[in-house]
Amino acid sequence: MKVTTTRKELLEGVQTVAHAVSGRSSLPILQHIHLNAEEDGVKLTATDLEIGIECFVPAAVEMPGEATVPARLTQEVLSSLPDAEVKMSDDATHAVQLLCERSEYKLLGLPPAEYPSLPEVSDATSFTVPADTLKEMIKQTIFAVSTEETRAILTGVLVEYDGVTLRMVATDTHRLTVRSHPVGVNALETPIAAVIPARAMNELARIVGDYEGEVEVQIGKNQASFRPVDDPRRTFLITRLIDGQFPAYQRVIPTAYTKRLTLATEEFLRAVRRASLVARDISNRLILSTNGEYLIIEAESGQSGKAHEEVEVVREGDDITVAFNARYLIDVLNVIDSEGVHLELTESLRPAVIRPVDQDNYLCVLMPMALT
Repeated sequence: MKVTTTRKELLEGVQTVAHAVSGRSSLPILQHIHLNAEEDGVKLTATDLEIGIECFVPAAVEMPGEATVPARLTQEVLSSLPDAEVKMSDDATHAVQLLCERSEYKLLGLPPAEYPSLPEVSDATSFTVPADTLKEMIKQTIFAVSTEETRAILTGVLVEYDGVTLRMVATDTHRLTVRSHPVGVNALETPIAAVIPARAMNELARIVGDYEGEVEVQIGKNQASFRPVDDPRRTFLITRLIDGQFPAYQRVIPTAYTKRLTLATEEFLRAVRRASLVARDISNRLILSTNGEYLIIEAESGQSGKAHEEVEVVREGDDITVAFNARYLIDVLNVIDSEGVHLELTESLRPAVIRPVDQDNYLCVLMPMALT
C-alpha cells in the first residue's frame, strides 16, 4: 500500500470510524482501523463486532493494498501533525509509515487478513428518510432509553416501519417517547419492528451531522444499516439488533385526558430548570399545581431551601396538583421546538402526556412521582 492524501481528510476519516473501535476487547485487532487502498482512495473500517463504521478518504493511490493501524495512536498522531500532505505506506511487518513534511512516524499494525469483515444485512427492508428528520427523531427519543442492562431490550430504540410511517419509540419505564414521520404510500404486508442499540443511534446522529440529503435505511433480521445517499465520503454504519420483545408501548399512552395545560415551552423550561436547582437532593421532585391563570412550580428541600415559580398557563378542566421528576421534564422540553406545549393529565398518579402544540407527530408520556 502506498497512498498520498491530506492530513485533514485522513484525520476526519479516522475520527469518523474510530467511534466503532472497541475500548476493552480482548481481541487486539478490534482496537485497530482497517485500511484498504483502492483506485481513487482509502476505505477505512472499524468495528467492535456490535457496530461497524466505514468511510472513504480520497487519495492518490500509487499502490493498492490493505493494512491496519492502532486507532487511538493514529488519531493522536494525525491530530498533532502539520496541516499538509501525508504519504502513507506499509511494509512486510505490517507497520504503516506516515510522512508529513519533516515528520515521520512508523505505526505498528497487525495482519489485515485478521480483521473481521462487516456482515451483510440479510432479508432487508429498505427505505430512505431525510437526514435532518432522522437526526431529529433520534434526538427526540434517545433520552428516554434505559441505561439498566438488566432489561437489554429497553437499552435501544424501537424502530417501526409499515411502508407508510416510520416510528421511533424509547422507554425506561418511567417515561416513554414516540416520534413518527411519513415516509411512503405503499403499506407493507408485514410491518417491521427492530430495536437498535442506543449507542448505534447516537453514532448515526453524529455521522449524519449537517448532511442535508437522504439516508438509506436497511433493516434485516439481525442487523440494520444506514448510508447517507450521495455522500462523497461514502459513510456507512451497520449495527446488530437487540434480541427480545419490546413492550406493548401503546397500552401505556393515555387515550383521553380530563385536564390540559397549555404553556409557552421556553418559559416553562426556564422555570423548571431554576426550580430543579433546589430539587437535586430530593430526588429531583417538583410539585406542579394550577391556580387560575398560573402554573405554580415548587420544590422544598431541608438541605437547600425552597423554590417557587409561576408560569402563565391556559387551563382546561379542574385544578390539579402533581409531582414530576425535574430532569425528565427538562429532557423532553429541551427537544421540543414548538413555541407551546400541552400537558395532558387525568389524576395526580396517572400517566401524563406532553405534546407540542399544533404537532401530532411527537409525544412523551411521563409517570408522576408521589406528592409526599
